[in-house]
Amino acid sequence: MSRATSVSRDSLNIDVYHQGVFSPNPLVYFHPDKVPVMGLDVRNMDFKKFKTYLQKLINNRCRDMYYCLKNRSLVDGLRELRDEDDYVRFLDAGFDDDDNQISIYIDDHHEPLLDWIEEEKAEEWDSGTETYEDDVDSVLSDDLSVDHEADDEDIQWLKLLILFCHKEPYSTKRHRGRSWW
Repeated sequence: MSRATSVSRDSLNIDVYHQGVFSPNPLVYFHPDKVPVMGLDVRNMDFKKFKTYLQKLINNRCRDMYYCLKNRSLVDGLRELRDEDDYVRFLDAGFDDDDNQISIYIDDHHEPLLDWIEEEKAEEWDSGTETYEDDVDSVLSDDLSVDHEADDEDIQWLKLLILFCHKEPYSTKRHRGRSWW
């Protein structure tokens, strides 16, 4: 059954990622095996049956399970899937739109993912950087022509501008340790 034709409220299309390794800052899942499940009928499945199904599917236990909200990065969208309440939220997220598509991640190494996410969000907040979701003014376009100066000319211009305005240079912390000088 293709994703386009699966619109039943009772079945989900699930991409199951397993046997990978999570790594923090930025949070990524390296080298997973992907098992696509098309049109899984979840009508009569509770959390325990669903977990048993996944264990048989990947031929491994599902120690720590997570799902990711659609159109979100792992840092912003990863959610635990550990009990019946989480399972209900997982189903709601999966049935959120017409494609009934959702991804599941199996963590075989019992990593502290939620701690990593909190640390990464705290670092992002402390650094004052914006994520691409927050940057509503930026536009990517292939048809813009931009003239570039040589790097040393840009730095000299920036130094003169800062000296002229009598302002302190940008914080190196804001630029993740890169110095302008």
